[in-house]
Amino acid sequence: MNENDKHLLGPGLFAGVGLTSLATLMLQVCLMRLFSVALWHHFAFMVVSVAFLGFGASGTFLMMVPRMRTLPLRPTLACLALSFSLATLAAYWSSNMIPFDPARIMWDRYQWVYLLAYYGVLAIPFFFAGMILALVYTSRAEAVNRLYAWDLCGAGLGCAVVFLTYTSAGEAGTVFSVCLLSILASLAFRSGGWKLNLVRGPWTLIVCALLITRPGFLDLKISPYKALKVALRYPEARILETRWDPTTRLDVIESKAIRFAPGLSLEFQGRLPQQLGLCIDAGHLNAVTHFTGDMAPLAFAASLPSSLPYVISKADHVLIVEPLGGLDVLVARHNGAGKIVTTHANPLVLRVMEDSLKEFAGNLYEDRAAAVEEQARSFLLRTGDRFDVIQLPLTNTLGATSSGLYGLSEDYTLTVEAFKTYISALTPEGVLAVTKYLLPPPRHELRLVTLGCAALEALGVEHSAQYIAAVRSWGTFTLLVKRSPFGPQEIDRMKGFCSQHRFDLVYYPGMPDEEANQYNRFPDPLYHEMTQKVIDPATREAFHDAYLFDVRPVTDDRPFFYHNFRIDKVVPLYRAVGDKWQLFLEGGYLVHLVFVQAVAICILLICLPLRKAGRPASSWFLAYFALIGMAFMLTEICLIQHFVLFLARPVYAFSAVLFSILVTSALGSYCSRKVPFPKDNREILPKKSLCSIPVLVMTPILLIVYAFLLHGVLTAAIVWPLWMRYGVTFFALLPLGFMMGMFFPMGVRVLSRRFEHAIPWAWAVNASVSVVGSVLAVLIALSAGFTIVLCVAAGAYGLAVVVLWKMMGGGKQNTGVME
Repeated sequence: MNENDKHLLGPGLFAGVGLTSLATLMLQVCLMRLFSVALWHHFAFMVVSVAFLGFGASGTFLMMVPRMRTLPLRPTLACLALSFSLATLAAYWSSNMIPFDPARIMWDRYQWVYLLAYYGVLAIPFFFAGMILALVYTSRAEAVNRLYAWDLCGAGLGCAVVFLTYTSAGEAGTVFSVCLLSILASLAFRSGGWKLNLVRGPWTLIVCALLITRPGFLDLKISPYKALKVALRYPEARILETRWDPTTRLDVIESKAIRFAPGLSLEFQGRLPQQLGLCIDAGHLNAVTHFTGDMAPLAFAASLPSSLPYVISKADHVLIVEPLGGLDVLVARHNGAGKIVTTHANPLVLRVMEDSLKEFAGNLYEDRAAAVEEQARSFLLRTGDRFDVIQLPLTNTLGATSSGLYGLSEDYTLTVEAFKTYISALTPEGVLAVTKYLLPPPRHELRLVTLGCAALEALGVEHSAQYIAAVRSWGTFTLLVKRSPFGPQEIDRMKGFCSQHRFDLVYYPGMPDEEANQYNRFPDPLYHEMTQKVIDPATREAFHDAYLFDVRPVTDDRPFFYHNFRIDKVVPLYRAVGDKWQLFLEGGYLVHLVFVQAVAICILLICLPLRKAGRPASSWFLAYFALIGMAFMLTEICLIQHFVLFLARPVYAFSAVLFSILVTSALGSYCSRKVPFPKDNREILPKKSLCSIPVLVMTPILLIVYAFLLHGVLTAAIVWPLWMRYGVTFFALLPLGFMMGMFFPMGVRVLSRRFEHAIPWAWAVNASVSVVGSVLAVLIALSAGFTIVLCVAAGAYGLAVVVLWKMMGGGKQNTGVME
């Protein structure tokens, strides 16, 4: 930078850095939400993760074009911030116009071209944001601790701001807000300059006008293969209402496609009441049934598999988990249930049901059904109530979905620990009922059974087979788990119910083989045979080892219920499905594709500067910034997952954990200035600098402690009020975040002593490997669990401490960075 810039460390520079980071984090979260609605959440994860590599590309560009570092700093930053604003809206509009649809990849080869276009378009705004930060860190390395602190604080603030913006401004409004924040960053960097203001002024007016008018050409384009669009293709179908909150888009629709009675007996010849659709993120379609208080129109409820638990057990006190539109509440009332409690992790659905749909649904959640805005598990851990029936109902109207739709989704309602909580909350004769769609070949259905067995055995039950029963209709599978063994009378009532409605028995204690597969017939009684094998301890392990899909029980440490694919069975599965590769795009293998893409682009961005700068005299700094980028991302993702159950809702966990980590890391970054460094590059690092290394060793030690003790601590504190749990979250993460925040600024300060021109290279490595780390965290969690993710992060930080010691000249004289 010019000599005139050397003393320009005013408040505008720090404010500009903070605003840039705030806008960048908001943009990343916003794009994830938008593409989760427009496409599917796992493709959103892929697109945004790879596009974020544009952040790392900025450092590579600065190494390849060193002339950028000779331009006046503040005007350059102001222009880049304005470019960030322009590129944000352009990227949103362009990506909306690109005809990419993951459902068409199977037969349209041009979709791969469109996917690459997605990557390129979405990477541009991240590139400009990365350029700002890379330039600042390169030119102001002596103040990197304060600059990085502002960077982290801005990102931490973005965790809260993005959710407030979504609530008030919706999806397009959040994009416009990012544009306005980028303009504010530009003003903070430099408010003067008539040429710059000639563009900045009109652009500000345009963004404000768009925010107010919301033109139709900026409306989000949704895949025609998603449930919302499918339902709207029916004659006279229409959207009645659309609402957004930070985690959900909710549409209320009227369509002839809405006929929700999962597993309804084919013996039922009556009519269903009128129903409206509740569509979550354009893909998860549920229904609200018209109810006036008259039970006669609900006669169909007796012919649903969800009525079975009320046939075999009394129902004085019932808990229904996530009933959404409330069909299972109506089923419970039709079957004479007494007190009904419902839990709702998504408050937007409950607000719509108690507001605009209140009259249509017959005041469902206020009349004889107590609604609790909380996840079922945290509610059950806090309450001392016991229930006769606990029901986990089906909530998707358009039938069974492929595992690809949810294969990468964590679900803490379907883990061994969750089932233990449900069973423990039952009365002595109570029953847990869980229903899923049939999805041959059997996967989710078998995993339900293994969860029931594992939970019972974890509770000390010796013969779990006596406590389990299962039935299936033409399209659903229902698992029943009792607190006590099934008795002869209960089995007789279950057999009578199935015979009356022509449902098939899958399993009950002592069931003969000839009773299976009688009505809705498969060529072989595969559900009965497989269920017996996973229930019987003598055959269970052999079945798990040989089966093409992973149906072992999942735990809170590995809560991916819908992830059934096995890497070691890729070839046999490929042959079993007729040598077709489409299944692998839909399932959990997609994350491996994302990982390969991210690694390939990461290697390219790291190696490109070699052509311009040549091979450095030492590569220790590349390893150091790669390690801390990887470790930070692994830790961040894993901790968010650990706090989901503790804070009751995923959105609370995301905002609270990310805010806590970023703000406490900012504090650590700021305090890292106390580590003394010589002013003259030729001087040897003082011993006090080297003495800071043992302090950083606390980071991997803390991570190991968190990996094995955090879950127990959070479980014990889950009964506290929510505001106290927020405080626990912040102070629990304070020591770890403080330590994590010291690594990056200390590395930059060491690097600036001998190799200052390589700081953009270090930035490229850190940002690019962070993206790889985000995908790697998912890969490790899918196969080994989140505890191992934290252990890997601890190992990475431990190696980073060793490399930093090497960079600082530990054990040598006057080595600095270079060897």
